[in-house]
Amino acid sequence: MPLFVRMTIIVTCLAVLAGCSRERRDWQSAQTADTIEAYGDFIAKHGDSPLAAQAEERVKQLGEERDWQRAATTDTLEAYQAYLRQHPEGKWAGEARIRVENFALASSLPGGATPAATTAPVAAAASGVAEVPAAAPASATSPATVVPPATAPTAPVPSRVAATRPATPGPGIAHGIQLGAFSTEAKANAEWQRLARAHGGELAGLVHSVTAVRSGAGSLYRLRAATASEAAARKVCASLRAKGQACVVVLPVGK
Repeated sequence: MPLFVRMTIIVTCLAVLAGCSRERRDWQSAQTADTIEAYGDFIAKHGDSPLAAQAEERVKQLGEERDWQRAATTDTLEAYQAYLRQHPEGKWAGEARIRVENFALASSLPGGATPAATTAPVAAAASGVAEVPAAAPASATSPATVVPPATAPTAPVPSRVAATRPATPGPGIAHGIQLGAFSTEAKANAEWQRLARAHGGELAGLVHSVTAVRSGAGSLYRLRAATASEAAARKVCASLRAKGQACVVVLPVGK
């Protein structure tokens, strides 16, 4: 083989090795930094690399993490809605929907007060835990907010029965109250136990139900309790809101 050809092959191999070495070095640097900017820089330099696809995927993950931390830190209805618009099927989409639901509950309090337990550190928010039923103390002068049942209601309970016992609880309750929305049925049931101890006077005689509602990335579990009548539901909610507990009245569809 002529010397010129051998030299050309050697130079080419050295160039390939140098390129591979530079790509590997840049990839390690990107992984060490683990930032959107670092992976973006790698993609700009090595767009044809097999590692570029991994870099793009990591950019998406980091972007969603950033957006969730921003929403959890801001902790407002608008922030969670913005997250859902950007990541409707994201890792924390179910959590965001639960928090939006609980902000709807909080709007029943005077001045639209935010439930106290809604605020959570970013680290806790990232864990996917969703327990935000409580609210800051407020008066009960505001009219109760009305939300429809999750599914079609059963026939209203006759007044002579309602006067002696609560209406049968369940997805089709005629009248009742909603006290929160949770990520699991167990958390909803645990919250009812807590509320029954804290507000025994208002909730005495009521039987709770937990209703699963499909919501994009998963299910919400609504904590509700049937009441004998609309008036009873409004009275219970007014009393609970006066003590800082978010509560909304549930009425039959079309009421």
